[in-house]
Amino acid sequence: MSKKEMQLLYEKYGFMIYGRCLKILGSSEDARDAMQVVFMQLLKKYDTINDKSLVVPWIFRVARNHCFNVLRKSKRLWDSVNADEVVYIDDFDDQLNKRQILSMILGRVSKKIRDAVYYTFIEELNQREITKLTGQ
Repeated sequence: MSKKEMQLLYEKYGFMIYGRCLKILGSSEDARDAMQVVFMQLLKKYDTINDKSLVVPWIFRVARNHCFNVLRKSKRLWDSVNADEVVYIDDFDDQLNKRQILSMILGRVSKKIRDAVYYTFIEELNQREITKLTGQ
């Protein structure tokens, strides 16, 4: 993998890795360390991930597992993570993953399509109402 490709991966996924690690570890220093480990794992495994749409869920799973291991080793796991929140964290991952995927998809389409998606799924308008509102 070239330096440029690594840089692009970092720009695309670095903030996700860091944010996930920070949420679990609670320390920016620990999150930066964990981000480096997880990113290195991503660099090693990226070419073996055939379906690139699965990269984000893979990142969240690896980051979560690595961070929990860090907490276990430092014996902070039960001090910093409430067992009831673990289920919430997994649900949060799923929701965040869906939002990020939708955001990435909508970021690549025209305003006309974004508006149509917004009015259809968020505002729950029918086609006639959307046409009247947008003139499209």
